[in-house]
Amino acid sequence: MDDLFDPVDVPPDVARIVEGLRDTGYLFNTAIADVIDNSIAAGASRVDVRLAVDFAGVLMVSIGDDGSGMDRAGVIEAMKYGSKRRADPASLGKFGLGLKTASTAFCRRLVVISRPDGAAPALRAAWDLDALATANAWKLELAAPTKDELKLLDVVAPSRAGTLVVWEKVDRLLNNYQRPDGQPLKNAAKKLEVALREHIALVYQRFLDPADSRARTLTISTNGVEVPAWDPFCLGATLKPALEKDVETVLPTGVKASFKVRAFILPRKEEFTNEALRDAARISNERQGVYVYRENRLIHGPDWLGMYKQEPHFSLLRVELSFDHRLDEGFQVDIKKSRILLNEHLFDWLRDKFLAAPRREAETRYRKGEASVAKGAAALLHTTSNTTIEQKSGVLKTAQVTNVDEKKGEVTITNNSGQTTAKLRIVTSDEPGIVHVTTADSLDNGVLWAGALMNGAAAVTLNTSHPFYPKAYLPNKANSVVIQALDFLLWALAQAELNNVSDGNREAFEEYRIEVSRNLKRLVADLPDPPE
Repeated sequence: MDDLFDPVDVPPDVARIVEGLRDTGYLFNTAIADVIDNSIAAGASRVDVRLAVDFAGVLMVSIGDDGSGMDRAGVIEAMKYGSKRRADPASLGKFGLGLKTASTAFCRRLVVISRPDGAAPALRAAWDLDALATANAWKLELAAPTKDELKLLDVVAPSRAGTLVVWEKVDRLLNNYQRPDGQPLKNAAKKLEVALREHIALVYQRFLDPADSRARTLTISTNGVEVPAWDPFCLGATLKPALEKDVETVLPTGVKASFKVRAFILPRKEEFTNEALRDAARISNERQGVYVYRENRLIHGPDWLGMYKQEPHFSLLRVELSFDHRLDEGFQVDIKKSRILLNEHLFDWLRDKFLAAPRREAETRYRKGEASVAKGAAALLHTTSNTTIEQKSGVLKTAQVTNVDEKKGEVTITNNSGQTTAKLRIVTSDEPGIVHVTTADSLDNGVLWAGALMNGAAAVTLNTSHPFYPKAYLPNKANSVVIQALDFLLWALAQAELNNVSDGNREAFEEYRIEVSRNLKRLVADLPDPPE
């Protein structure tokens, strides 16, 4: 009876386990980066990634490095699912699963060739998922490497310590491109390589940039071409953070840790004095947000971590959040090292306190540039409307404006309410013809429109800084009918005010324009921004 409750050894089904671990959600770039992490943890100064398609159209991927390499025991340990914890807790390798799960997410045969020094023979170890399923046992294949494999290892680590990881029987990458001649696969592999280079340039920027002292320098190449670092914060443009904070925290274990948050507001494209730096900044909607670094390696982003949507008017704002291994549990770093979760307190602090001011400033800077674009487009945008209003001026009802005092900005208006003295925007322009619709960089109280006297004629002034203007006018600048309809509406509203304003209702008309303009600002907030 006592034997009934004794512990029982229940080994998992090998085939089910290895197939299940293929579906951990790795993307190709993330998987390659996970293998590169092992190279950096091994002290490599060079990493060489290769994507090759042979004459039969078969894809092979390899990652070689000149790190410390491994002896027989080390290779066996590295190939074990759930290998021992690294001695250095700051190591980029974290769970002892990355090499295996990242690789077999895309291939059915993982090969590792390594040697601890130039004098020792290299050893080859392989996991073949099909062979594992057949044997239903964790039987690691050990053999001497082939000549071709040694050549690949010697490319990055000639006659010295190093490791080569090879993906064979690649079945989950570009399999839709398989053709007898292999050419479509080669083209698709080239696109993969281009995207991978961009990913490496960002993820390992601090390692690739010799001028960055936060991480030791190494070189990473793809198919023999070195990958340059890409700095999302444009520090090469001597850009200083708009706001930064070092946050001290105490973990539940009692260990003290800290992390750094810095917000950068990039110049608008036209504000860059150096064309190369402007191009390198890659200002776009998808590159805004928080960039999360663990041990100087990007592990997440850019996005807003669920705090906000990515919107064009925040495209100039990029935020750095950097921490070390002590906060792994606090930030719930996942197995792929590609995601973190913020606790409620930190989430609220980032969203409501730290980022509030930088977001306002980033939006203001973006809007100024947007208004500048709108002002430039406005020169010809309203020509047809002005011509039409002038042609129909004989049948349109407008107030009589006299006694213009340009110094005080006052006029005498004779209208339906009688005669009154009022403040009015008085504009003198060298523009040819009579102008009835004009624009300004801003108007009092941020209103969208205001009545004006343009070269002696009753007119309307439109505020290009009000978000309605760039969002309603600029996307339709090629549609003359829409532009005229908008112009006619706002001109008519301005003239209705001039036709009926009096000493008793002047403030009511001003409040009316303010309220309409505020509501329009809220209504158009979620409309798409105009294309560049």
